This record gives sequence, C-alpha cells and structure tokens, in this order.
Amino acid sequence: MHWERYVETTIDGLTYRFPEAAYYSADGLWVAVDGQYARVGVGDYLCRCISPSLNFIEPRGPGTEVRQGEEMGRFDLVTIDVPILSPVSGVIQEINDELISNLWLLDSDPYGEGWLALVSLTDFAADRESLLDAQGYLDVLREAAKSSMLMIDE
Repeated sequence: MHWERYVETTIDGLTYRFPEAAYYSADGLWVAVDGQYARVGVGDYLCRCISPSLNFIEPRGPGTEVRQGEEMGRFDLVTIDVPILSPVSGVIQEINDELISNLWLLDSDPYGEGWLALVSLTDFAADRESLLDAQGYLDVLREAAKSSMLMIDE
C-alpha cells in the first residue's frame, strides 16, 4: 500500500506516523477502505507496544463473519493472549499469511506489507461512526500519553 500523507507525533522520544487517508479504532487498528472492502492492520503505536512480547498472531480465517468491536483474532504475547477486536463489520476474505509467518513486517511496514486482513464490508456507514480519522486518533494517543505522564512533542 502506498499512502500520500501522514500525521505524526513524538511520544517519549519515539516518532509515530499515521496515514491521513486511513480510519482508526481507538485500540490501535487501522482501516483502509476501497469500495466494499477494507484492509485492516495494526497501527504503528500498537505495533511498537506489542511487538517486543509478541509470539504470534492468530487471526480468524477467511469466511468468518465479524462484527465491529468483536474478536477477529488474537495476539499471543509472552504473558497473555489479547483479543484483536474488529474495527469493521463484514466477512474476512483474506488473511495476510506473509505477516503470520514474518512478524517483523509489523515493525518494518505496518501500513503496507504488514496488513492483517481483508474484509468485505457489510455496513461501513454505521461502522464509520465509531472510527477515528488520523487526527482524532492522534489526539487519543496524546491524551493517553499525558495521563501516563509520557513526554509528548506537539
């Protein structure tokens, strides 16, 4: 995937970039919509939070119906399994098998080769109401960082 423009912020000395054209769930997944399909991935901030302790990703398979806010897979971390909550409703059409076998793609290209799933959308108009644009997601991260007392560069 190629993104034209990004918004970015620095939190605790690390710079995070978010494509302007994507939508975001408050828990860190990105959504790129193309007609009736959405590519879903793990955003830069969430990626950096989980990647040091990530053992594997266990997504639900193609043909699985998912609803926004419900589990579409799991991150297996060293000490805990964390559900991956679907940011959109629809049917999983494809899983990025390359990501499943090469987790480094999360760190090297989270908004490109590191995508997680392709979902055929059932009601994106309704789902969109619960998603954030890039600036809204950036604001959520800045607020979370402030409450955690992390250093933020505006």
